Amino acid sequence: MEIQDTLKDYKMYLIVEKGLSKNTVENYLRDLDDFFVHVRKSHNKDIDADDINEYLCFLDDHYATTSIQRKIISLRQYFLFLLKEKVIDHNIMEQFDLPKQRRTLPQTVSLNEASKLLSCIDRNKMVGQRDYCMITLLLNSGMRVSEMVNLTVKQINLHARNILVRGKGDKERLIPIDDMTCDIIKDYMYEARRSFNKEGMNLLFLTQRGKPVTRENFYQILNKYAKKAGVKAHFTPHKLRHTYATTMLEGHADLRSIQELLGHSDISTTTIYTHVNNKKIQNDYERFFPDRKKEGE
Repeated sequence: MEIQDTLKDYKMYLIVEKGLSKNTVENYLRDLDDFFVHVRKSHNKDIDADDINEYLCFLDDHYATTSIQRKIISLRQYFLFLLKEKVIDHNIMEQFDLPKQRRTLPQTVSLNEASKLLSCIDRNKMVGQRDYCMITLLLNSGMRVSEMVNLTVKQINLHARNILVRGKGDKERLIPIDDMTCDIIKDYMYEARRSFNKEGMNLLFLTQRGKPVTRENFYQILNKYAKKAGVKAHFTPHKLRHTYATTMLEGHADLRSIQELLGHSDISTTTIYTHVNNKKIQNDYERFFPDRKKEGE
């Protein structure tokens, strides 16, 4: 059977039988596409241990451990499916172990630099309103960028000052937002978004053409402003998430609360923030976002 045929069947299996989210399915298939582009084979039975070894060497040279682990897991799940469907009679992935995780501390951004970045956004322009809203929301909510770009208007409750976020595995959680962030969202919704929303979209964040803002779009937007602000730090959406989590911990929030706010399924993932002890982050946060400090008093 051709690989493309098995991938179509596998996609349906992930959606219908496994009940995985659209984003998770796309990630699995993207990892498999990368693998097949590398090995350049059209039949599953032609793939052998040497192909896997060569691919793992390639990954080791080009990717971080966490990315390698995810790609191997994607391959494992796919080959288990092939075995289950009797497309293959032997699972070659059984002999390959996951690389050990090199535990590193979360990287945060200086809130002084975050403030510089925000200050260079022209909020008199519709696009500037949207970009300022997205960056502020990530910094003040700690949500994942994939969660942010998939937000709908119905998930925002400005009266209750919270956002209903759908995270990994479609698990829902409520994230509180402060008055300042509420006002920024409100301004964007009633001005820029109304101008952009030419097709009656439910998504909160849209491009000027009325299309959904993607994760890739946001990454480019973030680094465009970082460059404009002359910020040397390499900005990523996940660093904004780490900054939020670390700041919450420095503000004496308990680990269970931070776990719930971030949507971590296992608290062991959250405990890594206890190793980051930077009082300057907290001082900067109170300086540049005084509204959040007042709420805690």
